[in-house]
Amino acid sequence: MSFLILIFYPLYLRWVSPPIAEPIPGERTSEPNISESVRGSTQRSSTTPTETKIAPASPGEEKLVEFSNQHFDVQFSDRGAVVTKLRIKNWSKQHVPPAVLVERDIARSKAFLATLPNQGVDFENQVFELERLDKQAGEVRFVSEVPGRWRLEKTFFFDETKPIVRLEIAAKNLDSTNQTTALELASDIHVETANQHDRYEAKVFTAAPDKLSTERFDKLVKKQHVSEGTVLWQALTKKYFAVILRPDQPAALARAYVTSKESATLHGVLRFAPEQIAPGGVLKHEILAFAGPQYYSELKEFGYGFEQILSHGFFGVFKYWLLVALQQTHRLVGNYGWAIIIVTCLVKLLFTPFTHMSFESMRKMQAIQPKVKALQEQYKKDQAKLSQETMALYKRHKVNPMGGCLPMLLQIPVFIAFYQVLVQTVELKGAPFIFWIRDLSEPDRLLTFPFTLPFLGDGANLLPILMLGSMIWQQRLTPQVGGSPEQQKMMMLMPIVFGFIFYNLPSGLVLYWLVNNVLSIFHQLFIKGKALPHHEEA
Repeated sequence: MSFLILIFYPLYLRWVSPPIAEPIPGERTSEPNISESVRGSTQRSSTTPTETKIAPASPGEEKLVEFSNQHFDVQFSDRGAVVTKLRIKNWSKQHVPPAVLVERDIARSKAFLATLPNQGVDFENQVFELERLDKQAGEVRFVSEVPGRWRLEKTFFFDETKPIVRLEIAAKNLDSTNQTTALELASDIHVETANQHDRYEAKVFTAAPDKLSTERFDKLVKKQHVSEGTVLWQALTKKYFAVILRPDQPAALARAYVTSKESATLHGVLRFAPEQIAPGGVLKHEILAFAGPQYYSELKEFGYGFEQILSHGFFGVFKYWLLVALQQTHRLVGNYGWAIIIVTCLVKLLFTPFTHMSFESMRKMQAIQPKVKALQEQYKKDQAKLSQETMALYKRHKVNPMGGCLPMLLQIPVFIAFYQVLVQTVELKGAPFIFWIRDLSEPDRLLTFPFTLPFLGDGANLLPILMLGSMIWQQRLTPQVGGSPEQQKMMMLMPIVFGFIFYNLPSGLVLYWLVNNVLSIFHQLFIKGKALPHHEEA
């Protein structure tokens, strides 16, 4: 049953995912400006700015601009004034390497590309002039002008305290007549597509006032995701990291897409409602951009619901409470490995009554199996009579044939939620446990081979092997109730199948599964040590 859940759960999630948000009629509602705390932390410095100017590049010649602060290493292109590379650094207490959030792949980067659709100007390939580069103030400004049409100005303010950017966009109408236009802003996130687990975690979230819709990377390869109506913010996420755009006014439409199967970039677009701009008038928008790790507490501090990307889904409530339990336990013990063990024990203790009922039911079922087989032999030609006598036998001995399954089913939501928490929790990145386990977000890797084995890779991971042994031991202790010899042989193969599935999964997740198995083994040994209840002959 657990194997089937692991296989079909992703398909089930897609089936139950909420539909695309319907357009909300009427004019768009205004939203308050970005909080003063964020605005204040990114105000221009009073010190004398260090300015750099470059001349417009000739066709075919691209110029790159580098910027760096405490949180980011950024590379801009003068073509479209887009970000072609974005690395986040100093984001973890574990001294892990910088993480790449934006990087060129087979297509040109569109990160922070601002365009005016249907205006006859290709701002994606337009050459922008670097008007200001002030590293002390954390300010970068690009300007491009199309005579008689538009002057587009993009100013980036990089925060020194958080991994955020405040982007101000101003489009001035240089025409002598009124112009009606809408602003579009694009975002990117680089996905490690070579790693299937990282690819599976990549998705887009679109926030409306009443719900949060989502779509996964693999599905976006086939069809773009579109949400219309009132779009409060859009988040492009991958394992551990997110790029979130939150405008000062709601957008009218959000899109997300992947250009091809070979692409390693997830693209997002926000389009605002059209506005009429008078001659000399300016269309302005201000966007708060978060680009960093998915720490629940830090995302919640913004007050915009960004933290919902970690608690969204069918098991969102369980995920939230398990994450809180894991974090609070870590504060007490100071080690996420021990925190996983303690939380696993607490969850196991919470469900002990249900597990006990399940084991007791299977044990009673095993005790009356000889009588069930005798009835099957006696009434093998009369299925109706066999069913009647079998149920009567269960009733006399107070045995519920579903008693072994139903208590276990109640625990599945929590088990799956804890599984997701351990896969997604960024705090485990680079977090050591004991001895050879130096990173709970990676396989434990006891030894490294000079060669690569099929399905296993080039390392010897000890925790999955211990988990495999615990599953075999647990299987031998579990009462065998009914089933054909073929079914029993299939069940004997399940630990091996799980061993392959878990072999290259994060060691924190395997540790949880191993501890849970060991606790179940102790519980079964306790049940097995008790005398079977006496059943009078039927």
